Formats: sequence, C-alpha cells, structure tokens
Amino acid sequence: MATKKVAAKKAPARKAPAKKKAAPKKSALELLAAAGVIHPDHVAKHDPKKLKKLSPAEVATLIKIRKKLGPLTSSEEPLSPNFPV
Repeated sequence: MATKKVAAKKAPARKAPAKKKAAPKKSALELLAAAGVIHPDHVAKHDPKKLKKLSPAEVATLIKIRKKLGPLTSSEEPLSPNFPV
C-alpha cells in the first residue's frame, strides 16, 4: 500500500515593509553651498558644468576639506573656495 505524501503548508507570505519616500537628490552645487564650500552668491564665478560632473566621492572630499579648514570668514568669502574646484 502506497502512502500519500502530504504537501507541507507554506507560511503565509510576509508583506514587504512600506518604502519610505526618498528625499529629492541634491545636486553637487547644492551640497557644496550647504556645507559652506561655495558661497551661494558666488556660484557664477565657478564653472557650474564642472560642478555637475563631480562624483559623490569628490563632493564628499571637498566637504571634508572645508570642515578641516574651518568656516570662511567674511574677508575670505570672495576667495571661496580657497582650494581648487
């Protein structure tokens, strides 16, 4: 006599956690201005096309350098940034 195999019951499917809406991605220019690397009023002095081509790692590096150098003083703002971008 053959015995019937009983299929194992599957656990009920779990619902995937609700996805959080991602914050809008900021441009390199916005990130650099927010970090104080580039003064927002002086953006025209810098080449915006080149700033758009910066990789996220390059932007992070520029922000780290600015943090190490400290904030700009009001007399240094026209020289912003005081390292090449």
